[in-house]
Amino acid sequence: MPNRQERDQGWNHQEWEPSRALTGALEELPLPVQIPRNEDLANLKAHLEEALETLERLERQRGLSDREKMRGGALRMLLTSIKQVK
Repeated sequence: MPNRQERDQGWNHQEWEPSRALTGALEELPLPVQIPRNEDLANLKAHLEEALETLERLERQRGLSDREKMRGGALRMLLTSIKQVK
């Protein structure tokens, strides 16, 4: 949902949502008490990179809502964490 400032500026677009592939990959990860396997991380990394590329493209085309920016930040932090594990 656009915030008040975005609404006042005529913000009119469909909000970006994570893909089913990304949410599915996140759901398949082992619980935090278990150590994720490298293949799990590699699978998730590909979905994260795809989602971030989509958000970057949307940002260039129309800008991002506050919610989309927050989601992008969370995805970047998760991707950074995965890269540090490897």
